[in-house]
Amino acid sequence: MVRPSYFPLGAALALLLTSLAGTGVAQEKKEKKVKDQAEYDLFQSINKEQDLTKKVQLLNTWKEKYPESDFKEDRQLIYIQTYQGLQQGDNMLTAAKDLLAMDPKSVPALYYITLLTVSLNNTAPDRLDLGEKAARGLIASLDDTFKPEKKPANVTEDQWKNERNKLEAEGRKCLAFVHTGRKELDKAEQEYTSILKMIPSNGQVAYQLASNLVAQRNPDKQMSAFYHFARAAYLTGENALPAATAKQVQAYLDKIYRQFHGSDEGLKDMIAEAAKGGAFPPEGWKVKSASELAAEEEEKLRQSDPQKALWLAVKKELVGPNGPAYFESNVKGTGLPKLKGKVVSVKPATRPKEIVLALATEAQAEITLKVSEAMAGTAAAGTQIEFEEAVPTEFASEPFMLTAEIDKEKISGWPVAKAPAARKGAAKKGSTKK
Repeated sequence: MVRPSYFPLGAALALLLTSLAGTGVAQEKKEKKVKDQAEYDLFQSINKEQDLTKKVQLLNTWKEKYPESDFKEDRQLIYIQTYQGLQQGDNMLTAAKDLLAMDPKSVPALYYITLLTVSLNNTAPDRLDLGEKAARGLIASLDDTFKPEKKPANVTEDQWKNERNKLEAEGRKCLAFVHTGRKELDKAEQEYTSILKMIPSNGQVAYQLASNLVAQRNPDKQMSAFYHFARAAYLTGENALPAATAKQVQAYLDKIYRQFHGSDEGLKDMIAEAAKGGAFPPEGWKVKSASELAAEEEEKLRQSDPQKALWLAVKKELVGPNGPAYFESNVKGTGLPKLKGKVVSVKPATRPKEIVLALATEAQAEITLKVSEAMAGTAAAGTQIEFEEAVPTEFASEPFMLTAEIDKEKISGWPVAKAPAARKGAAKKGSTKK
C-alpha cells in the first residue's frame, strides 16, 4: 500500500509541480477554458469534497461528461493525489500512466511513476521497463525544468538545487531498483553511488548500497559494505533511517562484523570513523578478516616459537574434516620434527614408559609418547621436555590425542634422577661390633 505521506514534496518541488501541471481551473483560466458553467460547478464540487471516495466518483463524472476538457491533465493529477490519499497505489499508477499518455514529457507523471515503481515493489518485466523509462525521462528533464530563470521568487538557489538533486535521486533510486530486479547488481551499485555523491548524508541509500555490495559476493567490495552499513546505522538528520530500522541495521552490522573479524575489536572505532567521515571509505580503508588476523598471528609465532608454530600447523590439519585421511597419508609412521611440550601426566608414576604432553597450551593433553624403555625417576606436571623423531602410530580426534613411539635417547630435558640417600646408622665397612 502507498501511504499518503510516502511522497513528501519539498517547497520548491511542490511549487514546481503546481506550475507544470496546475491544480485548479482558476489558476489556468487565462490559458484554458471550461466548456460551460456545469463543468465549472463540477470542478468546484470536486475541489470542496473531503470524502476521497466521493471525490473519485465526481472525477469519474467529470471525465465521462468532459473527456476532452482543457483541464484533463489537471484532472489526472487530482486523480493521482486522491488515490494517494486512499492508499491505492495501483490506481495511482494507472492515473499517472494516463497523464503520461497525454503528455510524454509530463514531469508530474514521470515523477509519480518513478516513485511508484519502487514503492509498489513489482518486478514484473513490464513494470521494470515502465519504471526505467519514467526514471530516465525524469532525469533528462531536470536541466530544462530547473533552469535558473524558472526558479520561483520565494525559493532560494540552494533550495532550488536541493530539489533538483532530490528529483534526480528519486530517478536513480528507481533505476537501481530496476537493475536489481533484473539481477544487474553492478549497475544498481553505480546508481546508488551517484546518489551518495549528490546527497552524502542519505542513510537509506547508504544501507541499500551496502546490501547491494553484500549481494554481489565480491570479496573486493565487502570492505565498503561494512563502511556503508555503519553510516546507514548511525547517520542522523533529515535523510537518516527511521530509528527502528537503524537499530536493526546496527544489530546486523554487529553480527556480520564479528563473523568476519572474529571479535568486536575495532568495531566502535570503525563506526565513529564512518559516521563522521565522507560518503565513501578513504583509500586503503580495511577491516581485517579473522583469517587474515590468524595468518598474522601464525607468522608472529613462526618467528618467536617455530616449534609450536609447526605443531599447530600439523594439529590444524588433524582436527579438520579430513583429519583421519591426513594422519594416514602424512603423519602415521613418519618421524616428527623436534618439538617441545609440558608434562601433563606419566605412567607409571616412577620410571614411566608413557608420557602425556601438552604442546600448544599449558595443560591440554595432545600427544602420548610411548618410550622404548623406562625413564629414570619421574617428572612433575608442567616439566618442559624436548623430543624428536617420535613416530606416530595412532590418532583420535575426540578427544584429540596423537600417540607416538620414541626412543628414550630422543628425549631431552628429563629431570635427573636423584641418588637414594644413605641410611642413617649404617655400619661402616670393616668395623667391629662390640
